[in-house]
Amino acid sequence: MSIRLKILLGCLALTTVTVALGTFTRTAQRELGAITTQLYDDSFLAMSYLRAAQNGLLRAEARIRQPEDTAAASANAPRLLAQLLQEIADDLEVARNRATSPEAAAVAERLGVSLRQAGELAAAPQADSMALAGPLAAAERDFDVAIEIYAADGFRQRREAGLMVENTVRRAWWAMGLSVAVALLITLVLTRSIVPALRRALQVADAIAAGRLDNQILVRGRGEPAQLLRALAVMQSSIAAAMERIHALMQSQASHHAGEIALQNARLDAALSNMVQGLCLFAPDGRLVMVNRRFTEMFGAPAPGAAPGELLSPQGLAALLPPAGIAAEATTAQLPDGRWISVVHRPVEGGGWVATYEDVTERKQAEARLAHMARHDALTGLPNRAAFREQMARALARVRRGEGVAVLCLDLDRFKAVNDSLGHPAGDALLQAVAARLRDCVRETDLVVRLGGDEFAVVQEGASLPAEAAAVAGRIIAALSAPFGIGGHHVTVGTSIGIALAGLGTTDADVLLRCADLALYRAKEDGRGAFRFFEPSMDEQMRARRDLEMDLGSALARGELALFYQPLVDTEQGRVGGFEALLRWQHPVRGTVSPAAFIPLAEETGMIAAIGAWVIRRACADAACWPLPVKVAVNLSPVQFRDRSLPRIVAEALAESGLDPARLELEITESLLLLDDEKVLEILHGLRAQGVRIAMDDFGTGYSSLSYLRRFPFDKIKIDQSFVRGMMEQEDCAAIVSTVVSLGRLLGMSVNAEGVETREQFLALREQGCGEVQGYLFSPPRPAEEVVAMLGSIRQDACATDCLSPGGGSVAPPPSAECQA
Repeated sequence: MSIRLKILLGCLALTTVTVALGTFTRTAQRELGAITTQLYDDSFLAMSYLRAAQNGLLRAEARIRQPEDTAAASANAPRLLAQLLQEIADDLEVARNRATSPEAAAVAERLGVSLRQAGELAAAPQADSMALAGPLAAAERDFDVAIEIYAADGFRQRREAGLMVENTVRRAWWAMGLSVAVALLITLVLTRSIVPALRRALQVADAIAAGRLDNQILVRGRGEPAQLLRALAVMQSSIAAAMERIHALMQSQASHHAGEIALQNARLDAALSNMVQGLCLFAPDGRLVMVNRRFTEMFGAPAPGAAPGELLSPQGLAALLPPAGIAAEATTAQLPDGRWISVVHRPVEGGGWVATYEDVTERKQAEARLAHMARHDALTGLPNRAAFREQMARALARVRRGEGVAVLCLDLDRFKAVNDSLGHPAGDALLQAVAARLRDCVRETDLVVRLGGDEFAVVQEGASLPAEAAAVAGRIIAALSAPFGIGGHHVTVGTSIGIALAGLGTTDADVLLRCADLALYRAKEDGRGAFRFFEPSMDEQMRARRDLEMDLGSALARGELALFYQPLVDTEQGRVGGFEALLRWQHPVRGTVSPAAFIPLAEETGMIAAIGAWVIRRACADAACWPLPVKVAVNLSPVQFRDRSLPRIVAEALAESGLDPARLELEITESLLLLDDEKVLEILHGLRAQGVRIAMDDFGTGYSSLSYLRRFPFDKIKIDQSFVRGMMEQEDCAAIVSTVVSLGRLLGMSVNAEGVETREQFLALREQGCGEVQGYLFSPPRPAEEVVAMLGSIRQDACATDCLSPGGGSVAPPPSAECQA
């Protein structure tokens, strides 16, 4: 039988016992309730009604004995007495009906008969009250007897009820005891049929969990305990088989791992033997356990079990001994033989430590070379700007203690001409020779620095008086003014020097260098080949320049920049052939800022790239709106050619405005072509491929104009205004103008003359064949809004020829009636 069935039958048996006990209890409760009801209804109520009848009889006797006060009351007395006797009879009837013994019923019957007789006498006419006294007295005696009998019956019933309650309680206790005994019996039977099998299964499971797999499991029956034991037997067998397989696998793996460990040991030994670092393994007590081959190559073979001090001290490696607290930190020390050794101590789990030693001599030497290269110029061997800042930091610290220091800033005059004419190798050789002469001009305590290009600086420490710095500057100017022999050529260059003396409040090396640089610019402005000391007014100029730079940085965003246009006049037809776009800056506080002031600043700071792009877009947009298809000329800065995106910027401006590329003319200066020939020519060809015209501005002021005219076919060359202004008084200027006009005609290039201010200049240029002029003779640069007015104010076609003839008076008079017509 299964455990579930056994438990179910046991529960059913317990339920049956519980139901039986409940039924018995319920029956006993009902019997007790019936007895209680009978005791109340029969005995207590009967006695109550009998007492009520007796009280009514006493009232009747009292009424008979009481004399009547009035005749009316005497007449109503029999009737009232009859009613009272009737009430007494009704109470006796109830008491008789609830009598619990024949004796009680009989005495109640007799009382009823006596009272009926008295009632008949009372109801008779002419009834005598005294005649009723006899029957009532007899009834009173019977009442006493009846009360005793009813009381005896009530006591008897109460005693019987008490006996019944005692019997019921006794039976209830017996029933409860029997129920408990039956429940215990059922529980005992279930326990004996279930627990032993489960206890056996638990013992087997504990044994299997403890690792004993040889337990003898006897299975009897077919219930759940038997199934559980069978499952445990199967599990024991399966675990035993699995353990046998695991043991076999472990033995196989152990033999395989032994071979792997041997192989790994061999590999580890090979790795240790081929390490570039020396390695030592120390035990927790500090004794040497092992070293690799590289260690023996570096320091020799140590004695087995040697302590670190015994191992390292003889070789001079005391600085490489492990610290008190082993930490994975590298320590570097130099041996007496000059080698640099880096050692790292690392703690080993379980105690002890491992130390690795690496010869870093070559690395140290490379680092020293790199450090020297980082602080020195590769070409001249002089300290560079980084070394200058370090030296100045130390020198300025001594300045605060009262010592003096002077900074001399210089660059070479005519160096670019030498570099361009003789080539870069010659320029490098010249810089090396200059560096050597500078070293000869200063003391060993002074520092000569190459800042970059042909710029040098000298830091003169201990120079508390300007005369000391002036003496060094004089020696340098004299030394660099002497000719240099470079590649079989005698090269003569000069220098200008700016000097700045550090005061007690000077704390920034860059500020001091800028002061010397400002003094250098002043020396160049005063005529080169000289030196100048920095003055506070130069500092004010520097601050003004910095303020101007800050304002220029936001001028484009604030809309302060604008384009003015100056007409380009055709000398043959006397009409406007185009306009040159000229940039103007209207500052809200400074007013109109000269282009000569802010254009070089924009080029130095790199802001010219954004400004130049804006100028190209604005000029193309303006020209696209003009009523006549005349061209627009835009000046380009050499800085704009540093970025190869210039052709893209021009293409985007043309596309956005819709301007015909043939109407756009870009003007460059000869200085641009000295920067980077190939890159500049590539950008120029890219612009020419778009259909844009290219003009060379300020022709004749550069170094090698003719060679560039040969390498790139310009569309126009512009004669610098310095030649135009002097052509009427100076023969050389007139010759240059005539030559350039002829050169342009021979090369098929149009020629423009700038700065035409007088009628005589215009006529002379037209006579020599100059096809285009511009200048204040016709119009100064004007805002874009006045372009249309300028187109109408300058005479065109045949009118221009007549008005501009030698006898025609003013070059640009108001149009005649014929012209207006």
